[in-house]
Amino acid sequence: EDHVVGLELQLVELVEEQHRAETQYRPDDAARLEPQIAAVQEELADTAEAAVAGDDTVRPADHAEVLAPTVEEVVKDPTALD
Repeated sequence: EDHVVGLELQLVELVEEQHRAETQYRPDDAARLEPQIAAVQEELADTAEAAVAGDDTVRPADHAEVLAPTVEEVVKDPTALD
């Protein structure tokens, strides 16, 4: 679970950095981040699949409610962080 949280945080940071690059008209920097974002997303998906395959059931009551946007929301709309 700690690994998943670390990956999610890394993904959010990369997406924020890409969003900043785009808003600061630095398309080369934004494009440079795309493969890094894809790699973290792939690792996150692989980690989630491994957890499911291991029947690592996550129950909502086990976790605190988070009021920040989800990684999926940020990936779809980087302005969700604004």
